[in-house]
Amino acid sequence: MLTSVLTAPIPLVKRRAEVTERALTSDQEDVLWMQQVKAGNAEAFSNIIRKYQKTVLNLTYRFTGDPVEAEDLAQEVFLRVYRAADRFEARAKFFTYVYQVTLNLCRNERAKVRHKRNTSLDAPMKEGEPDSLRQIQDPSGSAEELLTRQELGDVVREAVLSLPEEQREAVMMQRFQDLSYEEIAEILKLSVPAVKSRLHRAKLALKEKLSPYLKG
Repeated sequence: MLTSVLTAPIPLVKRRAEVTERALTSDQEDVLWMQQVKAGNAEAFSNIIRKYQKTVLNLTYRFTGDPVEAEDLAQEVFLRVYRAADRFEARAKFFTYVYQVTLNLCRNERAKVRHKRNTSLDAPMKEGEPDSLRQIQDPSGSAEELLTRQELGDVVREAVLSLPEEQREAVMMQRFQDLSYEEIAEILKLSVPAVKSRLHRAKLALKEKLSPYLKG
């Protein structure tokens, strides 16, 4: 059913509805749409997708670095939100709920990737397989040489991905999603001081990781 929602053209909204929705806050608008979805109006979900698809896709891409995988994860986020519509209750802001669903999926995906990577490295070597194939290459050369093979943006992204999960998530939401301390705290269910502490530790770690590229 979601496929039809994703592909179906969004119908024109009547003038009266436009006036009503403009008077609502963003979160009230989201809640109204989810109530309509719960009542069986699948078209209302197209409004939610249109509003949040760029935000969700941006976050999944920041976690995966793969456009195809990011799109698949984003699709799964909306599937989960749609399937849980009957159980949705406006206890928190809707955008907080969407972020939490997205983060949980990204965490699960990263756990799967780490498991596969460890399994691959620990698996018995085949007869005749060079040992060098199992070694993780360590880039060598000057910072200038490294940057000729990899854009600085990719270097920064890899540095962010190498952070501990709790720091990485906070950085992604502040740096790439432009969320406030209060919004991040609500999503991660932390206090604002705790969020600031995580971001401070992440900043120090990133400064150290990126120092070879910042010199000169």
